[in-house]
Amino acid sequence: MMRFILLSLLVSLLSGCGRQDVGAPRAERSRGSPSPAAALVAEKTAGAAGAATRAESVRAASLPIYQLKIEPRDLSALEQNPGSSRTYPATFVAEDGEVFEGVSVRFRGEWARTWPKKPLKIFFDRKKPFRDHHSINLNSAWRDPAFVREPLAYHVYAVCGAPAPRSRMVALEVNGTFRGLYVEVEQVDKPFLRRFNLRGAGLYKATSNENMADERDLGNLRSFSRHYGNESDPTNSLEQVQQFCRALNLATNAADFFAQHVEVDLYLNYLVATVLVQHWDGFNKNHFLVQDVRGSQKWLVIPWDLDRTFGDHWRGDFDRADLSIRLGTRQLPGVTGWNRLQDHLWNEPALRKRFLDRLELLLRTEFTPEKLFPLLDQYESALAAEAAQDRRLWPGAEENLHTAMVGLKHFIEQRRAFLTRELVRLRPAQPAP
Repeated sequence: MMRFILLSLLVSLLSGCGRQDVGAPRAERSRGSPSPAAALVAEKTAGAAGAATRAESVRAASLPIYQLKIEPRDLSALEQNPGSSRTYPATFVAEDGEVFEGVSVRFRGEWARTWPKKPLKIFFDRKKPFRDHHSINLNSAWRDPAFVREPLAYHVYAVCGAPAPRSRMVALEVNGTFRGLYVEVEQVDKPFLRRFNLRGAGLYKATSNENMADERDLGNLRSFSRHYGNESDPTNSLEQVQQFCRALNLATNAADFFAQHVEVDLYLNYLVATVLVQHWDGFNKNHFLVQDVRGSQKWLVIPWDLDRTFGDHWRGDFDRADLSIRLGTRQLPGVTGWNRLQDHLWNEPALRKRFLDRLELLLRTEFTPEKLFPLLDQYESALAAEAAQDRRLWPGAEENLHTAMVGLKHFIEQRRAFLTRELVRLRPAQPAP
C-alpha cells in the first residue's frame, strides 16, 4: 500500500512538471501585475500555444486532405483571371468527410497571385461555418523549398506568448485530382478574437500597398483608409486607429504611453517572435492592430502573412540569418521602412531591457533545435510523398524536401548564434564588482 502511495505521488509530481513545460512561457512581470485583459489573453495564448504544439505533432503524422469540387468552366474562369476578386461556387469536403455545399472560392494575396501555384480563399455559408469560421486561407508555399516556413513561424509566435492564428499543412484535391500542398492559416476574425478573450475588440488590418501602415500619423481618416482596414466594423471606421497613431507620434514619454495604451507583455512577445523568425516584411503592413474595447482599451499586435520568414528575404534567396535585432527602428530601417510603435519601445531604456531579457529567455527555451527540429522531422515524414508530387506539378523551388529541411535547420542554428552575439553587443556594459 505504501509503495502504491509513493508511486502515485511520483506520477503526480512528474505530471505537474510536464504541465509547467507545455505552452508559452509567461511574460516577466517586472512592472507589476498585468491588466485583467492581458492576463486573460496571456492565459489563452499559453493554452493555445500548448495545444498548437501538441496538435502539430499529431497532425504531422497524418496529413489532412481537403477536397474542392468546382464546375470545370468555373475553374477555368478562375484560373484565367487570377487578379480578379470574383468568387466561384464550389463544394468543400473536410478531412473528416463533412460536406459543405454552397461555398465560394477565389485566389488570394497580391504578389502570390502571379505565381504558377496560387493561394486560395474559401468562403462558407453563414449558416454553416467551418470550425466556427466563415472563411479559410490556403497559401501555396510555392516559393518555399521546405513548404513549412509559414506554419512554423506562426508556431513560434504562439509558443513565445503572442496571440497568433493557427496554421498547419494540408493537401488539396480539386475535382478528384491532387492540386498540391497548402498552408492553412486561420482567419483573424471574431472567432479568433473570442478564442483570446477579446470578444468585441476592434480589429484593424495593416494592408498598405505603399508600406505606410507603420503606425505613423497619416492625418485625416481618408488617408488612414488607404492603409488600414477595419475588419470588425462594416462602416470601416478608423477613428480609433487614427487616435492611437496620433497619440503615439505625439508622445514624449514612451514609458507612460505604453503603460496607458499598449498590452506591453503581449507586444514584447510579438516583437521577440518577429526577431526570432526574422520577419522583416511586417513593419508597415502584414499585421493586425487589436484594441480591447470592452476591457483595458489597450492595443496589441497580431502577426500576419509570415511566408517571408526563416531566411527568406527581399532578393528571393533563403540565405540571410543576420538581420539585426534593431531592424525596423528609425535608426535601422528595413527595406520597406520602419515601425513607429517598435521604435518608441526600443528608445525607452526600461522597455528595451525588458525586450532584450525576454528575447534572451525565449532564445534559450523555445527557439532551440531541441524544440524545433523534431517538429521539422515530423513535417518531413508527413509531407515527403506529396511534396515530391507538388514539385512535379508546380516546378519552382529547386531543392528536394530533405535538403530544404536541412537548410531550414541550418538557419535556426545560424540565427541563434547571431542573436546570441548581438545580445551581448547590445547589452550595456556591467560595472566591475
